[in-house]
Amino acid sequence: MIANYHTHTFRCGHAAPDDERIYVENAIKAGFRDMGFADHCPMPIPEGDDPKDYAEVQSVRMTLAQTEDYVNTLLKLREEYKNDINIHIGFEVEYVPELFDSFISFISQYPIDYLILGQHFDKAKDPWWFAYQTRSEDVLKKYVDLVIEAIKTGKFTYLCHPDLCWYYGFIEIYEREMTRLINCANEHKIPLEINFYGMQQLRNYPTLQFWQLANRIGCDVVMGSDAHFPENVCNAGALRQAEDLVAAHKGLRLLEKVEFVSPFKKA
Repeated sequence: MIANYHTHTFRCGHAAPDDERIYVENAIKAGFRDMGFADHCPMPIPEGDDPKDYAEVQSVRMTLAQTEDYVNTLLKLREEYKNDINIHIGFEVEYVPELFDSFISFISQYPIDYLILGQHFDKAKDPWWFAYQTRSEDVLKKYVDLVIEAIKTGKFTYLCHPDLCWYYGFIEIYEREMTRLINCANEHKIPLEINFYGMQQLRNYPTLQFWQLANRIGCDVVMGSDAHFPENVCNAGALRQAEDLVAAHKGLRLLEKVEFVSPFKKA
């Protein structure tokens, strides 16, 4: 593992309060050549809407006002450590169709290198969180529909924790819907992330059932630390588990690095 594009900062409200410099130095010690920060994105609220209606999702992401400090801090670190590691600036984004254009417009004033898609909820008001357990076919289908719609915008570099949706109903339904997701990702050359933080937190993902399906279909994969704490930048146990997963499933084509898709390119 020589690159990680999934690193958070204190601004999201649920990561360690440590200086970003510690994350960078840990990445250098781990031998990374490329490091990307992709903190949970700021979310513009439509004019006239009550901010209280968005409080639940806003509590786990940076604010609009924090964006400039986020970018400027990383630009300074990029220059300071340019001889040791390549630092990239991105965001982890939930696709909310009615807010997406205003989000892209807002971040266009900053030198953002890439976006990764991490679909945690179905909507910004009164959300259903896809990491909740569910037997609902409609919830699973909604997750896949949103991910597919987001991929088709052409704004995302890869899909993080694609197996986040915690559906435990009929396997035939799960495989039908996730086949749609994997096929769309392949069609648009979007890698799927094996997520280290899910392993460390003993979450429902990485989901073996998903990766067995992805193996049968075949797909490009990346490893993502999803670091919320400096010690998560390169967790040896999670790395071994991810390496074992890839070694056991020859249909998973591991990419050491990714090519960024600019979020500002014209469709």
